[in-house]
Amino acid sequence: MNNIDKTNFIPCGKLIKPHGIKGEIKLFVYNKDSNILKNKISIWIKNNDEFLSFNIDYIKGKNSKIVKLDKIKSRDDAELISRKEFFILRSDFPKIESGNFYINDVIKFKVLENGNKLGYIYDIFTLPGGNVMGIKFDGKEILIPMIDKYIEFFDFDKKIVTLKNIKEFLEL
Repeated sequence: MNNIDKTNFIPCGKLIKPHGIKGEIKLFVYNKDSNILKNKISIWIKNNDEFLSFNIDYIKGKNSKIVKLDKIKSRDDAELISRKEFFILRSDFPKIESGNFYINDVIKFKVLENGNKLGYIYDIFTLPGGNVMGIKFDGKEILIPMIDKYIEFFDFDKKIVTLKNIKEFLEL
């Protein structure tokens, strides 16, 4: 494998199925509003314990994305990578404004309330009403909306999020 730290691979979607006979493949992007997939960016596919790099030759389609990858020349090649998750290197993500963050940056943050450790963020769910934190807490999974009413602050240096007003969620 390349000398790239595995934690730098960010899951961004799934390769669904071949499209046509020339090696194009339909894909599902986890963040449908993202514009991170652009021509010539590399995507990575995990094969056993190794990550394989592919460059995007082109993308077409609006609602359902269809891509052509440089090393995929036929429908049979596309079939071999179907149903696999694809990743993008964190370093390939566009720079963002100060005070903003990518959702994947807070996964595994410790969760505190009133100074007490509750658990950690295991996932962020993008729902029509907004983003929701999935928190592992006391052997349970709880969901907390990512709104000011419940978030006191994020400490990116210590990888901690401090919550407030969440008693009702903890009692469920």
